Amino acid sequence: MVSIFSILGLPNPKTLLKRNIEKNNLSTRPGPKAGNNKFHDLGENRWSDRTERITQKPDRSVIYITPDKLHRLPLDGVEHQLALGDMAIFDINSLNHISHQQSICARKIRELGERTGLPVFSINEKETLLMIPGAKMRVDTKKHRLGISK
Repeated sequence: MVSIFSILGLPNPKTLLKRNIEKNNLSTRPGPKAGNNKFHDLGENRWSDRTERITQKPDRSVIYITPDKLHRLPLDGVEHQLALGDMAIFDINSLNHISHQQSICARKIRELGERTGLPVFSINEKETLLMIPGAKMRVDTKKHRLGISK
């Protein structure tokens, strides 16, 4: 039998009462609801797999180099990494008490920059934190921004 309410295009009051009762039973706690999953469980493996598929793998890295126990900078392979586009940050702050060794390390970093044709930037005023941006990186010295040249 057809309801008069449906003929007139009005909501049925009996179904409205049922909806109000269901709304009152809903929890205010966030998360998946029992029986009626309106939320996705981001802890499931399918979401991490999806994120891994759509996220690009990084092709550049930041290399942080400090002097070793003998107060030398391990520069083996850094030139190759700079050519690939990686950025190198040299921290020679630990050599503050040995100013001669600190100047030797700074000179080696400067020579590395000259060999690769890349500029060397001082990040702090003491010039103990030095940076060489990798190939195809650009440094905006006016706005102090680091980015990738296109």
